[in-house]
Amino acid sequence: MDSTPNHNLDSTLQTLFSKNTGQVFVIGPSKRLITSITNLLFTSLNPPSIRILSDGPTIKETTNDFITASYISELSSTGILELRTAETLPKNELLLTSNSLITIINAGNSTLTLTTPAQPITEDVYTFYNNLWSQSIPFHIATPPFSLVLDSLQSKFGSTVESDFAIAILSLQKLPSSYDFLDEVALSLLIAARNQILLYDLSRWGEDIGLASRATFSRTKQLLQQLNLITTETVPVNVGRPRLRLRLNHPLLETCPPGKLLTAATELLPRNG
Repeated sequence: MDSTPNHNLDSTLQTLFSKNTGQVFVIGPSKRLITSITNLLFTSLNPPSIRILSDGPTIKETTNDFITASYISELSSTGILELRTAETLPKNELLLTSNSLITIINAGNSTLTLTTPAQPITEDVYTFYNNLWSQSIPFHIATPPFSLVLDSLQSKFGSTVESDFAIAILSLQKLPSSYDFLDEVALSLLIAARNQILLYDLSRWGEDIGLASRATFSRTKQLLQQLNLITTETVPVNVGRPRLRLRLNHPLLETCPPGKLLTAATELLPRNG
């Protein structure tokens, strides 16, 4: 057994994935490990096939993050990544291939990996978890694939809106938890307001692709209005009720780079105390 201290989880995964183009099992992963694997797979040119077996609460917590969930949905649609849940899992995180077993031990910011290449130990472990996989429950991701979100934005609203969203969405994970109300729906509303899009068109788009319901868009719009981040103007139509055009409520939100949009929004929020 080889023990290799590693302060960078991503480098451990990159080394493993570069040597394995076949099936890799990930057993009992944390939210951090699932997120790291998903990001690496999403940007890899020749990713291996990954099967993640975790407990339900961990997967649910991980997929509450829109970016991670949309990446997983994308990878699942191509068969690169599969997620299933099981009740009986090891205490430590395991990375398992047909000829190696890597145990991940986390100690603060450090990661210790213990590799067991000897057979038939790995064969027995592989067989055990392969059987457990066949008895486990597939986890359904409701979030739409990332490429579908971007492609539909470009098709519906044009390349500027699609580009703004693609850049701005990456800053979502960097926001402090105290700003969790600035989620993917709020971001899409801010970008729509930046481009003076009708609320009706945006909420219909979001509901059609499975991002959120129209009611959710409406509630989030009201919140952003209460926070003085956006405003609306009434636009008459030939048939039916007038529509609302979304507009930003501060020049800073109109002129800042898309990647700074959420940060700028937090700077404009009222401070308590």
